[in-house]
Amino acid sequence: MFPNKRAAEIAVKTIKDYKDKTGSSIKVIFNVFKDLDEEIYREMLR
Repeated sequence: MFPNKRAAEIAVKTIKDYKDKTGSSIKVIFNVFKDLDEEIYREMLR
């Protein structure tokens, strides 16, 4: 199984890089199923 924190790091970095590169104002919703995953994403997006 792929580590939750690493998956979140990749997802958040990908979105941030895309927005920086394109100047896009796209809004992204990360759909998670576990409370732990929500905590990980919230921490990374502060």
